[in-house]
This record gives sequence, structure tokens and C-alpha cells, in this order.
Amino acid sequence: MEIMITVTVIFFLLICGISGGITLYNRLVQLRNNVDNAFANIDVILKQRADQIPALVSIVSKAMSHEREIFMALSAARQNYLNSGTLPEKIEASNQIEQTIKSVIAIAENYPTLISGENFIELQKAVSDIEDKIARRRENFNNAVTIYNIGIHVFPALLVANILKYQRLPLLEISAEEKKYSGIRFE
Repeated sequence: MEIMITVTVIFFLLICGISGGITLYNRLVQLRNNVDNAFANIDVILKQRADQIPALVSIVSKAMSHEREIFMALSAARQNYLNSGTLPEKIEASNQIEQTIKSVIAIAENYPTLISGENFIELQKAVSDIEDKIARRRENFNNAVTIYNIGIHVFPALLVANILKYQRLPLLEISAEEKKYSGIRFE
């Protein structure tokens, strides 16, 4: 009788362990898929932004020929985004593009004839629209990444995540320029 109870307890513990392992595995897969889905939603818009860069460079470079360095950086950032394959590479490239575009817009403000041109105004509106869409989707993506990063670092999921080689993922960053507030200016 004791052997039967021992076997039943061992069997029950084994079933609970297997069930718990399956639940952990499924949860980690779900978290990873949520991150992939959130990035897929934002990736379309990031690609649109990357596709706007040649037009921005073309319009602005004609008026600011001595600002070549910034255009080279913008072109390199675009190429880096288009060539990136992994999610962390795409995130890093996207953050780089965002910082460089803001630099171009800031520099362009020093050229009144440029910023009053119809092509630049239309392009600036398009860039602004894309940036608004990215901002809305970035929040969803960063939430998914945060939940994923927590999920792969809590015990016992940490053990399964290590076996699956799940790595911490970076967030889409807000640049220092976006965080800066210079107050209300009257000009």
C-alpha cells in the first residue's frame, strides 16, 4: 500500500512538473510573439520613414550643400535600417534614424528659403505624420518588450528562457532632444 501511495505521489509531482514546464514554455513563446507582433506593427511605419529619407536629402541638400556630413549620416542610418536583420539591429537603426532626422530638421530651420519651399513643407508634414504614428506604436512596442524582458528574467521562467536562448531586447528610445523642454518661447 505504501508503494502505491509513493508511486501516486511521484506520478502526481511528475505531472505537475511537466505541466508547469509546458505552461512556462507557452508563456515565454507568447511573450516573444507579442514583441514580434508589436514590432511588425511599427516596422511598416519605420520603413515608410526610411523611404522618405532620399526625398528629404534631395530637397534639403540643394539648399545646404555645405552640410554634407549630416546627409551622409542620414543616408548611412537609412542603409543600416534597410540592411538590419534582427529585431535589436532594427531598433538600434531606427533610433539612429530618428536622431539624425531631427538634426536635419533643426539645421533646415536655419535656411528660411528652404523651409518656406513647397516641397520641404510637404515633406516635413509627411515626416511629422510618420513620427506621430511611430510615437503611438512605440508605446505599445515598449510595453510588450518590457513584459517580455521581465518574463525571461523571473524564476523559474529564467531557466526555460536560458534554454531557449531568449535574450533581453532593447526598447525604442526617446532621444535626449525629445526629452528636453526649453520652455515657452515668444519670438
